[in-house]
Amino acid sequence: MSDYIRYIDFASIKLADLAVELGDYACALEFYNKAFDRLYQYQGDRMHPIMMAGSLKETIAETERKIKKGKSVLFSESWKLTKSSFVKGSQCIKSLYLDRHKPNEKNPISQETQEVFNQGHNFENHVRELAFPGGINVKDKVGNFKYFNSYTNVLLQDEKTKIIYEATIIEDSVLVMCDICVKREDGTIDFYEIKLNKTLNDAIKSDLAIQYTICKKRFGDRLNTFNLIMRVDNENKPYQIIDLTSELAMKTKEIEDKIHKFKSVLDAQEPTIAMSDHCLKPYECNFTNYCRALKDS
Repeated sequence: MSDYIRYIDFASIKLADLAVELGDYACALEFYNKAFDRLYQYQGDRMHPIMMAGSLKETIAETERKIKKGKSVLFSESWKLTKSSFVKGSQCIKSLYLDRHKPNEKNPISQETQEVFNQGHNFENHVRELAFPGGINVKDKVGNFKYFNSYTNVLLQDEKTKIIYEATIIEDSVLVMCDICVKREDGTIDFYEIKLNKTLNDAIKSDLAIQYTICKKRFGDRLNTFNLIMRVDNENKPYQIIDLTSELAMKTKEIEDKIHKFKSVLDAQEPTIAMSDHCLKPYECNFTNYCRALKDS
C-alpha cells in the first residue's frame, strides 16, 4: 500500500461531496477542510497526495464562495440506544451495558459467524434487487453515522425518491436503521426488515418491535405497514413478506418501558448477572468470554 493512503480522509471527502450535491456548503466546507488538514500532514515526496491537496484547496475556495447561498440540511446527531443494543438488552442487560462501555471485550468474530453475516448481506441485496430495485442507500451515500438521520430526512422530503435503503430514524435518543422504506403515492410509508432466517425468534421480534415503535413516533398515521421479509426454499421467489403491523402495534407500551429501563442501565454501574441459559438464547452473546473470565477469577 502506498505510504500516503492513510493521509487521505475518504470518508470526509465523500460526505463533503454529498453536501455540495445538496447545497449544504457549510457542511461541505467543514469536511473538505478536515480532509485537507489530514492530507497536509503528509511529509513524503509522492506527487499524487501533493496534487490532491492542491485540488482540495481549490475546492475549498470554491465552496467558500458559495456558502452564503447554501442551506443547512445535514446535521450531526447523537443517540443513546440503537436497534442492536436494544436487542442485546432484551436478551441480557449486562450485554447491553458492555456493548456501550466495554466494546473491546467482545469475543472475536469467528469465521463461521462472519460467513452467516455475509450470507445475510447477500440475501438482503438480492431481495432489494428482486422486489425493491432502484433505492438510494443512506449508508453508502453518507458513510458517517452521525449524518444518516438528517440525510434520510432529505430523501423523505424529496418527491423523486420512492425507495430508501437503510433509512435511519432517531427518536427519543434511539437510532434504528430500516432495511427498506417505501414512500407511497398517498404520502404513507411501508417498512420492510429483511432476515436470512426461515423462522421467527425472540431476537427478530425485538428487532422489529423497536423499529416499529421508533418509526411510529416519527411518522404517526403516515406509517402504513411494517413488514418482515424471510427466506424460503423457492428458487423463483426465495422470500416471503409477512405484515406484522398489528402485532407490533400492540407492543409499543412494552417497548417504551424497556427503552426507559435500558437507558437507566447505561447510566448505572455494570450489572452483576450470573451466566445461564440466556447467554445462548436466542443467540450466543458476544461477551461470553468476558463473563467466563469474571466467573473464574
